Amino acid sequence: MRIFLSIVAVLFILGGGACAVPSLVTYRALDGEGYISGSGAMSTSTAAFVTGTAEFEEVSQDEVEESSPGGSVRIRIAAERTDGGEVLVAVGSAEAVQALVIRGSHEIVNGLEFEPFDFDGVAVGGTRPLAAPEAGLFAVSSSGPGRQEITWTVASGEWRAVIMNADGQPGVDVDVRFGVRFPYLRGFAIAGMVIGVVLILAGVLWLAFLYRPGRRREPDPGAAMPPE
Repeated sequence: MRIFLSIVAVLFILGGGACAVPSLVTYRALDGEGYISGSGAMSTSTAAFVTGTAEFEEVSQDEVEESSPGGSVRIRIAAERTDGGEVLVAVGSAEAVQALVIRGSHEIVNGLEFEPFDFDGVAVGGTRPLAAPEAGLFAVSSSGPGRQEITWTVASGEWRAVIMNADGQPGVDVDVRFGVRFPYLRGFAIAGMVIGVVLILAGVLWLAFLYRPGRRREPDPGAAMPPE
């Protein structure tokens, strides 16, 4: 019986570790506002960077090994030109962004990674400039000198994020920071750590009770009885 109870205690400890460790990794990956973030430098000879917004969700899910727990996912994008010039950061429908870049050049961003920051890019259209975007083209946008930042709640449909020089000229050289926030993720991470720790402690205390010093061992039914 004690062997069976010992196995159960070990399973408690292993289950607690399997719950606590991923939750701790998730919690440590979140910044103060609950975003999983990545930052680095991006440079292209074309006139814009273009990426699908679903790319950010995939990055975050790979990072924390979790799927979205439900609710609205938010994306945050910030960019600043290294030369201090005006930069445009925006999110728009796939059709609107395609209409913008079709007559110019751009680099399609694939394989985006947050830690370490990295991406794969495919240049399209050489180095042709882009026309200035029309007002109302994007769902959300920010442009000007210095650091420009947008936050956007993911909606159904196909959407694209754009980073470009505000004047549409080729040669985009920016420092960027991307972030994705899943609702309730911090709370789920904390709950997972608490549950994991409780299971580990329960397993350890169980083993300590079973093997405490001075505990009388149960007689083995198969052992021979001493002669009278």
